[in-house]
Amino acid sequence: MKTKSIRIPKDMMDAIALVEREERIEESTAMRKLIRIGFETYIGNLYKQGKITLRESSRLLNLNQIETMNLFLDAGIKGNLDATDVLISLNRFVSR
Repeated sequence: MKTKSIRIPKDMMDAIALVEREERIEESTAMRKLIRIGFETYIGNLYKQGKITLRESSRLLNLNQIETMNLFLDAGIKGNLDATDVLISLNRFVSR
């Protein structure tokens, strides 16, 4: 794990303190948790916009595809495939 030095605005420090109190965890753990949540949200938005695939999302989040899809579903992010994409995939599968 790497150590980084950053400037954190007061409102973010207040958010970190809230997570510390609510979850009874150390400041550094609260910071890592919030950074992870932000990263998951960022990746979820890229996936939702169709900028990255589920496979790429899974790799970036260091999760398997089922875990990633469950994470996205819990966040209200549905798959970025439409009916045409599904039909093309099915046709490729059947024609093999």
